[in-house]
Amino acid sequence: MRILITTSPGLGHILPTISFAHAARAAGHDVLYATGGYVGAVSDAGLQVVDASPGTNYMEIFSAAGATMGQQMQAARGDLRRTVEIALEMFAKVSEPTLETVARVADKWQPDVVLHTPLQAAGQLAAGKLGVPLVMLELAMGRSRGFDDMGDITYRELREYFERHGVAEAPRPAVKLSVTPPSVRGPERSDSEWLMRYVPYNGGAVMPEWLLDKPDRRRVLITLGTVVPHAGLGGIEPIVAAASKVDAEFVLALGDVDLTSLGELPGNVRAVDYLPLGALLSSCDAAIHHGGAGTTMTTVDAGIPQIVVPHGADQFVNADTVQASGIGQRAEVGDVDVEMIERLLDDEDWRTNALRMRDEVRAMPSPVDVVARLAGYIG
Repeated sequence: MRILITTSPGLGHILPTISFAHAARAAGHDVLYATGGYVGAVSDAGLQVVDASPGTNYMEIFSAAGATMGQQMQAARGDLRRTVEIALEMFAKVSEPTLETVARVADKWQPDVVLHTPLQAAGQLAAGKLGVPLVMLELAMGRSRGFDDMGDITYRELREYFERHGVAEAPRPAVKLSVTPPSVRGPERSDSEWLMRYVPYNGGAVMPEWLLDKPDRRRVLITLGTVVPHAGLGGIEPIVAAASKVDAEFVLALGDVDLTSLGELPGNVRAVDYLPLGALLSSCDAAIHHGGAGTTMTTVDAGIPQIVVPHGADQFVNADTVQASGIGQRAEVGDVDVEMIERLLDDEDWRTNALRMRDEVRAMPSPVDVVARLAGYIG
């Protein structure tokens, strides 16, 4: 089986596909990525990738549309369909630089199946052009059913590309791989929806020995992912200020950004360079983060409570799902005060529910199981 994978450019979209790709390779299948953005994350994982948008500055694209999208999503709070529509409209622009290259790669490589993340339209274009099955790998923790029944929005935004390649409509997924725990998704599930355990992959690193030590105090991760910090650290300042007054150790993981605007960090706040999120969270008692899909699900896999401060895209869906599931709370930046952080550390219901959901996720079919099922489906 030949599997072509294309994702949106951010690490939060690329990394959640790697465990599936590794499972496919281990089973003897051929895997090729055609995507843009952080393509080095794919090659660093030992996988082959074609850079579908060399030289593209995605930060410019996000900056141009991101502020408006965030405001629109705040206004649409609670309206999943409108939230999905806003995300699809913005990410059509994010997908655009990759479309022609992904279509060419698909033509040359002739995959048996195309796998894409929900907001990457290049997968729909490639599968539609070749007439092969489309598989969508869900990223959002919540019910993201809207992503596969609103293809008309993607088609409307990118019509000229679809028409150029003779694709009359954006195809719907033949299979949707859902990492959403059954208790969140509910009993209704179509035959095309396959459950798959979320297995965190956050890259490799040389691990500091202190990460293996049992901390003297409870440890909390603070992170805003790989995109948000580059827009400025104003949103992190009140969280760090509140953390300084809590009897706990805080690990500030913001990636390769300049932290000087934060001034001298409090004694109980440790800033770190890049460390794999799964390993870091395994030493933590709780997390405060932006609600990216990979961060949310890796925190779920760690079995710890979380406060989610969403900024855009599916982060709002993830934040609402965390709160509705009783494993933490959705919050605005200004809400994260001493009282909220202490509740994050002390709320026994949140902690019990987080452990229950971790066990539920780990009982789902593994990527190895799903790859075998997909091979049988493709025939």
